[in-house]
Amino acid sequence: MHSTPALPPHATIAIVGAGRLGGVLARALRAAGFIVIGPLRRDDTVPDADIALLCVPDSAIAAVAFAARPHSRLVAHVSGATPLIDVDFSLHPLQTFTGTESSDVFRGIGVAVDGRTPEGLEVAERLARALGANPFRVDDAHRAEYHAAASFASNFVLTVLDAAEHLAKDAGVDRAHLAPLVRQTVDNWTASGAASALTGPIVRGDEETVARQRAASADYRELFDALAAATRAIVERAPHGSATPEEPRA
Repeated sequence: MHSTPALPPHATIAIVGAGRLGGVLARALRAAGFIVIGPLRRDDTVPDADIALLCVPDSAIAAVAFAARPHSRLVAHVSGATPLIDVDFSLHPLQTFTGTESSDVFRGIGVAVDGRTPEGLEVAERLARALGANPFRVDDAHRAEYHAAASFASNFVLTVLDAAEHLAKDAGVDRAHLAPLVRQTVDNWTASGAASALTGPIVRGDEETVARQRAASADYRELFDALAAATRAIVERAPHGSATPEEPRA
């Protein structure tokens, strides 16, 4: 007797949750050849499906998973932070979404996956690859660190950029002029890490300039102090030669 394949061809996937990610995933999974139902609202009745993929707030996962379980062979969520207590596997795209992206938005990105069973993990990995993404495993014991890293890499970056935008605006500088600096900084970090990519007065040991920057950042004093302290810590722990003072400027 043949066992049911972990992810049968033309599997039926019910997307529960009509927010940004739910809509994008529905389009992408349809384009990948799956039969997709939804996205449904979380209070809709979940129809019979091979997989119920929950794109709902973390606080709603337990209740929606309970409602979907009788109608689905496997239940999954797309949360990066919530453990697999109520679902069979997880699939968390490491990307930010507006909801308007095309179906190829997942190509080449990383997707954190895990499963309560080998079958669940296999399905998660196959779904990620079907979307054109690169799956990597993050288990429940490390979800908090992983999700915090994602927030630092996206949400907190935007918090810092918002402060930069307001300070630049006060100087009559548009954020479009800051964008190339941001892109190059990210490229440098990607290539060699923070310690090697760091530039600026803290790396140079130019405390007079740091003090002037701090005085000009009155509306962001606590943020400036926290970031300056964290930047000094990077310089101090960098391997010898990784974060070296810049050449003096004229």
